[in-house]
Amino acid sequence: MTPIYTSVQPLREDAWIGGGYGPFSCVCGIGPRYRGVVNVEWLAYAGAVLMTSMSLPQIMRILRDRSAEGVSLPTWMIFVLSGAAWFAYGLLLQAPGIIVGNVPFLATTLPVVMLLLIRQRGWSTPAAVVVAVAAAATIVLVLLQLPAGLSGGIGVACGLLTTVPQLLESVRRKQAGLPSEVSLATLGLLLAGQCLWLSYGIFRPDVPIMLTNIVAVSVTVCLLFVEGTRRTTPSL
Repeated sequence: MTPIYTSVQPLREDAWIGGGYGPFSCVCGIGPRYRGVVNVEWLAYAGAVLMTSMSLPQIMRILRDRSAEGVSLPTWMIFVLSGAAWFAYGLLLQAPGIIVGNVPFLATTLPVVMLLLIRQRGWSTPAAVVVAVAAAATIVLVLLQLPAGLSGGIGVACGLLTTVPQLLESVRRKQAGLPSEVSLATLGLLLAGQCLWLSYGIFRPDVPIMLTNIVAVSVTVCLLFVEGTRRTTPSL
């Protein structure tokens, strides 16, 4: 398959960070003597754990407060679209880190979309569940029939846009003095996960993943600052 950058073969099982296959191997002086020390796929697995966990504090906060005020539905819909696109991308490239990372990511971001549809749009629980799951499955199935580059392109676009709606909503509500149910713990886990995925993209190397997470980290830092400075009392 040919991703949106240049033609790259699927990552070999022996492509270790210290084995000289990543762009930092020369810059950082990492040579063959470190071969096998760290498998690049474990960066993706670690990032997947954090990115999967990030949804849980937000789910708990919505359920606890019975409110989803200030939580951006477009942001969480883009999260789902991003997970579906990267999952299809991983399948097409046969990259285990991307595949394994995005299955649990979808499993935890979809419930947030469901809760927002219920709390903010007044949908019934069955309707929210069926529509959200069917939409994600349809996206994956469609992308699997298309070139890998398209999935990567959608993943990049989603990464550029994911937290932008939430940032705009948070700034608007802060200026208006309105409450926010956005979880700071969710934002912290998101930022940590994005940093690990950025490292994965650098060492693999994978240009779409690198570009996506450079922008994503920048926007998330701004969002964390806006939400953090508006809280008068510590709240996750």
